Amino acid sequence: MKITFALAFITIITGLIIYFICFKKKKNIKSNMFIALQTGIIAIAFLVYPLEKEYENIFIRVLASYSYAIRCAGMGQNLQLLSRIDVTTTNGNIYFIFMNTLFLIMPIITAGFILTFLENIFMKLRFALLKNKELHIFSAVNDKSLLLAKKLQNKENAKIIFTDVIDKSKIDVKSMIMKENISDIKFEKNRNKITFYMISENEEENLNKALELIDKYKNRKNTKINIVNSAEETSTILDSTDKGKINVEIINEKERAIFNLLNDTPLFLNNVNKTISLLIVGCGKLGKEFLKDATWCSMMIGYKLKILVIDIKADKIQENIDVETPDFLRNYDITFVNADIKSDKAIDMLKSRSDVNYILVSMENDDKNLDAAIMLRRFYLREFQREPIINLWVLNEYKQEQISNIVNEKKNSYNLNAFGSLYDLYYTNSIVNSNLEKLAMQVHLSYDPEDSKLERYNLLEYNKRSSRASALHIKYKIYSVLGDKFTEDMHENQKLFNEIYSCEIEDLLTKNEHERWNAYMRSIGYVYASIDVVKSYYNSTNHYIHYLARIHPALVEFNKLDEVSKELSIICQKPINLKDSDRQIIRNIYEKIKF
Repeated sequence: MKITFALAFITIITGLIIYFICFKKKKNIKSNMFIALQTGIIAIAFLVYPLEKEYENIFIRVLASYSYAIRCAGMGQNLQLLSRIDVTTTNGNIYFIFMNTLFLIMPIITAGFILTFLENIFMKLRFALLKNKELHIFSAVNDKSLLLAKKLQNKENAKIIFTDVIDKSKIDVKSMIMKENISDIKFEKNRNKITFYMISENEEENLNKALELIDKYKNRKNTKINIVNSAEETSTILDSTDKGKINVEIINEKERAIFNLLNDTPLFLNNVNKTISLLIVGCGKLGKEFLKDATWCSMMIGYKLKILVIDIKADKIQENIDVETPDFLRNYDITFVNADIKSDKAIDMLKSRSDVNYILVSMENDDKNLDAAIMLRRFYLREFQREPIINLWVLNEYKQEQISNIVNEKKNSYNLNAFGSLYDLYYTNSIVNSNLEKLAMQVHLSYDPEDSKLERYNLLEYNKRSSRASALHIKYKIYSVLGDKFTEDMHENQKLFNEIYSCEIEDLLTKNEHERWNAYMRSIGYVYASIDVVKSYYNSTNHYIHYLARIHPALVEFNKLDEVSKELSIICQKPINLKDSDRQIIRNIYEKIKF
C-alpha cells in the first residue's frame, strides 16, 4: 500500500504541475479539465490496485482498478471496497481519508469536464445563429479592444466576440464571450466574414498568435487579421510568411497616430512665406516617426522645409537615424540640439527660429509634454507675437480633452492640439479601417488597376505603407495648387482642383510626386542603386529593386528617370517607364480617386 500511495501522490502532484503550466500558458480549458480528470482517475487506480485482492492476474487487476477509478468519476463506485482498508493503523487511516477525498472531488471534476463539452455545443449553436454576420474577434479584453468594439458595434451586421475572457465584469459592450484562447477556436467551416484582432498589451504574443491563426486559416476566404505591433522586424516576418488567402494588417500605433496627425492637422497650416518650419521637442520613437514622415509630407511645389530637433539625447538620436536611414539626413535642413527644452541653450536656439509654424512635443509623459507646450505657446507669443500650431502627445483621454479646452484667466484658449490617446486612436479617429486606409487602396489601384481584389496590395506591408503615404500626400498636393482657396472640405477642394486642372499642373505635380517618393524611400532606409549594381543582383532577385538591401535605381532626380528607365528596360527585357507611375497617381487624383 505504501508504494501505491506514493505513486498516487506523485501522480496528483505531477498532474497539478501540468495543469497550472497549461493554465498559465492559457491552453484550452477543455484540455485543462481533461488533465485534471485523468490525473484523478490514475491516482484512484493506483490506490484501488492493492484492494482488488480477488484478481491474481496482474493485467486483469490493473484493468479492474482502472475501471473502478472511471466509475468513481461518475459516483458509480462500490464503497464496500473501502472496508478492505485496515483503519486500525495510522497509515490505514491516511489511506482511507485520501481515497474518500478523491471520491468526493472526482464527480466535481467530471461535472466540470462535461460542462466544457456542453458549453462547446452551445457555442456551436450560437455560431449557427450568426449566419451572414461579420464576426469581429478579439484576442484580449483591455482598453484598446473595448474602445474598438464600441466603434465596431455601430456597424451594420457586426458581431463582437471576446476570447480568453477571465473577468466578464470589464466588458460593457454587447458581445459574445468565450473562455477559449483565440487560436483554439475553430472557424474553418464557418462562412462568415471574420476579422481577428491581436490586441493584447504583449506585442510579441500578438505576433505569435497571429502566426498560429495564419497557419490554421490561410486557405479560408473572407478572413483578416489585425496585429497591434510596432517592432521593425514584424513586417519582415509577416512579408516572408505564406499568408494564403488571409489579409494581414500590422497596426503600428505610433506610425498610425502620426499619419492621422499629418492628415488631420497638415504641416502647411500657418506657414510663413512657403516655408514649413518645424520644431520637434523630444525625439523618441514618436518624434523620430514624425521627423521621417514630415520630410516627405513637406515635399510641395515651391515650398521649403527646415526642422529643429531639441532633445537631451539629440546627438545619439542623430547617430541612430544615420545608421537606420543612411541617405536621409544629408538631404534636408535638420538641426539637432542636445538640450533640455527649458535650458538657455534651447531658448537661444528658439530665438533664431521666429518662423516656426508647427511644433510636435513628444517627451516621456503627459505632464512634461503639457508643461513644455504651455511654455512654448507663451514663448512664441511673447517673443514674436505668433501662434505656431502646437501638437502634444497625450495618452490619457480625459487629460487630452481637458488640454484641448485649456484657457487662461481671461478665458483665452491656449490652442493646444493634444493627440494620441487610446480613445483617439481606437474610437474617435480609428486606426483600423480608417478613411485614410480606404484612400490608400484607391491609390494602389491607380498604380495597379489589374489588382482589383487587392491581392498584391495585401501581399507586402511595403505596398500598404507606400500607398498610405501617397494617399496622405494628396491633400498636400491639392493645397499647393489651390493655395488660399483651400478649405476644410476635401470634397470641395477636389472639385476646385478638377476645375483648374491642366497639362502644366499635371507636369508640376508629377515631378513633385517623384520628389515626394524619393523623400519617402529615404525615410524608410532606401539608398540609390547604380545600374551596374542592379545588374549584379537582378539575376538572383529577378527584380530591379533589392528589397532586402533596400536599394533602388529610381532614387534619382526627376530629369534622370528617362535614362534610368531605358537602362532598366534592357536589363529586365521589358518596357519600363518610371515616370508613368508618378504621372498616373496625379491623373487619378483628377479622374478616379474620391475623398
